[in-house]
Amino acid sequence: MIHVLQSSQDADCLQSCLRALRILGSSHSHRLSICHQGGLTPCASLLSSAEPGLVCAAVRAVCELSRGCSLDCAEQLSPAVPNLVLLAGGEEVKAAVRQAALGTLCNLCSQGALRPMLGNAGTVQLLIQEARVQRSAPTRCLPVLKALCLCCREALNRRRLRELGGLELMLDFLRDHQYRSVHSRIIAALLHFCHDTAALTLLGSGGLAALLAQRLEELARTAGAVGDVPETRIIAEEEEDKASTSFDFPPEPRNKKLCEVASEDRLRSWLLSEGYICSLEDLSPEWPLDPERRGPLVSEESDVSGTVSSALAHQSSSTNSASSRLGKEIQLNSLSGAEQRPTFSPTSSKPDMPITSTLTCQSPLQEILGSRWPLGPRSPLPAEVLGPEFPGLLLLSRLSQLSDSSPSLVCPQVLKGLLTYVTCHPRPSPRAARLLQDLTCDPSCLEAFIRTGTICTLRARLLLCESPENDSEEYNRHAETTKELGHVLLRNLCIQAESPFGVGAVTHMLVSGPQADRRQCALCLPFIYRKDSPHRRLLLDGALRLILEPLMFCMDPVFFFHASECLSALVSLQNLPAPCLPPELVTTRCCYQDLLSKRGSDVVFVLDGGERIEGNRKEVTGACEVFRAMLGGSYVESQQREVYVQEVPPCAFIPLLHYLHGCTERALCPTLQELPVPTPGQDLAHSPLGFTLAAAGRFLLPGLQQELEKSVRESLLSLDTLPSVYCFAETHESAALRRDCCVYLLRGPHPPRKRASSLFQLCQRAQDKHHLALLLEDVVLQRN
Repeated sequence: MIHVLQSSQDADCLQSCLRALRILGSSHSHRLSICHQGGLTPCASLLSSAEPGLVCAAVRAVCELSRGCSLDCAEQLSPAVPNLVLLAGGEEVKAAVRQAALGTLCNLCSQGALRPMLGNAGTVQLLIQEARVQRSAPTRCLPVLKALCLCCREALNRRRLRELGGLELMLDFLRDHQYRSVHSRIIAALLHFCHDTAALTLLGSGGLAALLAQRLEELARTAGAVGDVPETRIIAEEEEDKASTSFDFPPEPRNKKLCEVASEDRLRSWLLSEGYICSLEDLSPEWPLDPERRGPLVSEESDVSGTVSSALAHQSSSTNSASSRLGKEIQLNSLSGAEQRPTFSPTSSKPDMPITSTLTCQSPLQEILGSRWPLGPRSPLPAEVLGPEFPGLLLLSRLSQLSDSSPSLVCPQVLKGLLTYVTCHPRPSPRAARLLQDLTCDPSCLEAFIRTGTICTLRARLLLCESPENDSEEYNRHAETTKELGHVLLRNLCIQAESPFGVGAVTHMLVSGPQADRRQCALCLPFIYRKDSPHRRLLLDGALRLILEPLMFCMDPVFFFHASECLSALVSLQNLPAPCLPPELVTTRCCYQDLLSKRGSDVVFVLDGGERIEGNRKEVTGACEVFRAMLGGSYVESQQREVYVQEVPPCAFIPLLHYLHGCTERALCPTLQELPVPTPGQDLAHSPLGFTLAAAGRFLLPGLQQELEKSVRESLLSLDTLPSVYCFAETHESAALRRDCCVYLLRGPHPPRKRASSLFQLCQRAQDKHHLALLLEDVVLQRN
């Protein structure tokens, strides 16, 4: 058939042969056989035929035969590249011909030696146009996108791709979830632009950092348990031939032996030119540089030292007969391996056999090679796991080295991805931690950290192991390591903020910036200034108002989380007293019963339910101003034996009457001691303790009110009950209990998420929000 294609002039016969070759091309072995026998050259020559049918058959055959393109295939099809570009870009060409020509160009892109020629012919522009057209059809677009990624490996094609808008197109593919299977290929292709500053600037402004951070977050969440990540290099989706590598670099020599012989000749020439040897005959023919003949090596430094030392020993043997035996011994050592060669052991303080002890130093090089290594043994750097996240981290590192990297990198999306990767990945790469440290050490990024509120996020995710954006607690695989990293990052930011530039930037943002920036600056203020810093004290008053004013009307749980942490960080935490258990009752004494038994009762209080409770008029009027005015003044109750008391239940009036007759909790009165504390699900306002406390406030009994407030504070107050207790104190005008609630909320060592939830409920349920804001400010500023 190949012979027919080369000799026949019949169009029908040629089309039949082309069709047969195309059918045979469906098998890999047949494609190789056709290529080896030179079958692609006549097919490519028919692409310029005047017969449309013949051109269509030829281009379809070429497209099929170029699948898995080899170097021989590329060499045979290289003359047809201009015709293929014309067919792929022609508007009047049939769709089948155009698709076949474009498919052939995509197949040829797998050969690095042919990609510069393809770029010069206009293939990159065709690929970009086709990718935009076929973007909605992933099946047709994937081969084009793969070829476009391969074209990123040469500098010439990278420049064309950047100028023709290919970078923006690849970012669009990264945002499209239909192409998630090739996202890793696209990121690896963009990695070739890491030294192109213009391209990096364009990618940074286009949102590449956020896309890379999102991929890091996905990889961290889908990674297995600790130990399941293998130490392997990046595995491509398809095994690519070595010929597909970048053609910007010369290929390695196929015969490694020739390269080693050339290096030996260069070293021999250098020794001769420097005067270390008089002629090439001074070196033994058994003195090679082949590591297989020298044996195993300890390190690169010992290899070079032993090699040149052997050369110097041979040179001295021709001039000094006394050292000839030593030269032979060193030569044998160099041939037997590094263990027998005179080297310096890392653990010993003296060399095993220094050359300078017997040989006369002929030059400074000999003295250097005969001395010890001054820095001790070199420890190799820890191997880094090159996982699927490596290209993304490397691109993020390059983006951070731009002149203005803060807009693209210091944003919530990027930092969220980095923090999730650092905390959740089983074996995170140290590049992520180094990237965070570089950003916090950059003064130009300080304002971006403050404006975006990421300082509070860093502290929450790394130090507190909490995620404010998520209700469910994030799983931190490396709590101790991330806490250490968090302290380092906050220390860097603190150093930046306390510098003259940082003080001016923070003051400007807090005083005259936009309202959102001022609020974020106030939230991060206690974390970027030390407690003894004068700048913190000067900016504290204005920062508190910026936090407390929107706190009363805000509904954002993230803001409440950061606000609660900010307020609690501004006050000194203290261990609040634990709930006191009532003492064991050894002897009980009830003054109320003793007085009634001795003096009798001269007044009866009738409640709403008809309950009748006796009392002594003198004791009641002497202990309470309300009853003194009622029973001892000009009111009608002063002349009655039965006095009606409304809206006070018996469970509250009986303890109150006992208190008026001299009973106290310290006196071990059973009635006051057994006053029931509300159960966990019961509200204070509907409990006997709450009714009694309300009655004490109504009848102006501050002593009883203080004792009951103490009982509430010690036995009832918690983060769950704090909003209801505050509302009760607000209703009954209990100033001390309201302050106790705020002190307990801000100064107690509570879990951050529960503290934020309690503060949110408190601000929502408080009636006088302005008074609550002032009270919180007084507690923070420690004003009475």
